[in-house]
Amino acid sequence: MTDRITIRLGPLAGPMAAYCEKHGTTPSDAIRLALSRLLRVEAPEMTPGNPDIGEQAQAGAKARWKKRQTVKK
Repeated sequence: MTDRITIRLGPLAGPMAAYCEKHGTTPSDAIRLALSRLLRVEAPEMTPGNPDIGEQAQAGAKARWKKRQTVKK
C-alpha cells in the first residue's frame, strides 16, 4: 500500500487555502491532522521534502541512459 493519495478538494479548496494561510501550515499537514483526529490516532511527523527523491533521480538517470543506448544503435 502506498502512503500517498491524491484528492480533489472541489469547493473545499478555498476554505483549505484560508485555513492553511491562517495557521501557517500546508494542505498535507492539515489533511493529516484532520485524518488523525477522525481515526483517533496521533498525527505523524513528516520530514520536509520528497523522501523518494534519491530513487526518482536514479530511475531518471537509468531511463536517460537507456534512451541514449537506443539512439546510438
